[in-house]
Amino acid sequence: MWLCRYGSGAEPRPNLRLAAALGAELATAPPAATRLLARFGADDAAPDTPEVFLPMAAAYGWVARLGAGHDHRDGWAALATLAADERAPVRVATREALLTLALRPDGADDLLASAIDWLGVEDREARYGAAGVVLEVLADRRVVAAVSEPQRLLNYLSSAIDEMSSAPRAAERSAARRRLLLSLPGACGGLVAGLRAADRGAGWLEAECVRARHPDVRGALSSAILGLRKLAQGPGAETVQRLRQALEGSAKPPRDPTRRRPGTNRGRESRRMK
Repeated sequence: MWLCRYGSGAEPRPNLRLAAALGAELATAPPAATRLLARFGADDAAPDTPEVFLPMAAAYGWVARLGAGHDHRDGWAALATLAADERAPVRVATREALLTLALRPDGADDLLASAIDWLGVEDREARYGAAGVVLEVLADRRVVAAVSEPQRLLNYLSSAIDEMSSAPRAAERSAARRRLLLSLPGACGGLVAGLRAADRGAGWLEAECVRARHPDVRGALSSAILGLRKLAQGPGAETVQRLRQALEGSAKPPRDPTRRRPGTNRGRESRRMK
């Protein structure tokens, strides 16, 4: 199939413009087009084969039809499955497709509404995987700024953090949960940069630092705070220091404080918090 041949799905730079062009063609196609997208999305080709481009193209197809006002239920359900896919090329294409949707008028609100529903998916791996891709989209402060109800967005992020914190021990080995944790720092940065009015994003992050108890979540929040120093339009040094103190202040006290060695606080401004 020429889509697989020219899509370069297994290459470092897949032809996502081709996937977007296919989506544009199917946006207003008859309802029978959904059967083609469903078939593409269900293709289980290995990530290092040309056929992996088919589910990548399906993500753009569903996004295009949603943007045209079609297939709301089926489209979002299919995108949740594609976002949670084990294959990295499929997840990357789904993320990029969702980003284009989120930057359309009302698209960010539609994505947030569906993301909230995805947190209720019964399958744990699918829930973690879909949330991880959504957080990657939210790392773009343009998407954050486009959300009409910032508090709803903050509540969603808090719920995603609760998902990571409340995971059973068996789930801590989950690849999807690891991806979710890795996506959290970028999403926190997007919130802080996108919700700068009255330091709303920074205030939310500070509250999350205060209540954080799980080591994995604390590690992700530590990475988020360190990453704020590198943002071109990030918060000031005072805000970053306040966030550091909030996370450090909620840490468990050492079992034996007398064993703390002199000089352990050197270079603390650029060091991860525990």
